[in-house]
Amino acid sequence: MEEYIQITIIGVAIVFLALAMLFVIFKILGRLFSREDENKLTAVSKKPAPAASSRVFETEEGEVIAAITAAVTAFMGHSDFKVRSVAPVNLSATSQWKRREPTVYWKVRRSKN
Repeated sequence: MEEYIQITIIGVAIVFLALAMLFVIFKILGRLFSREDENKLTAVSKKPAPAASSRVFETEEGEVIAAITAAVTAFMGHSDFKVRSVAPVNLSATSQWKRREPTVYWKVRRSKN
């Protein structure tokens, strides 16, 4: 009986060691092949931003822009950017998924009991 427990413990340990090794390998590969380059990021942030438009925003529109800026900052993790313009998205164009009729490949056959 002790042999079975020992084999089980060794098997579980091997599985977790393999998972840990895969985790480390993927972390290393992620850092090697990542698209973000710190030098490019700092170079882009050092460029002077163009002057803001002279258009005066209403308070409600200003709050919306502030909320969008806060959401983008939270998502990107840094605040080295400026929101130049905010424009509504055209929602009248429907998605290709909405235009497509579903194809039924099978139907449920129910007994008539």
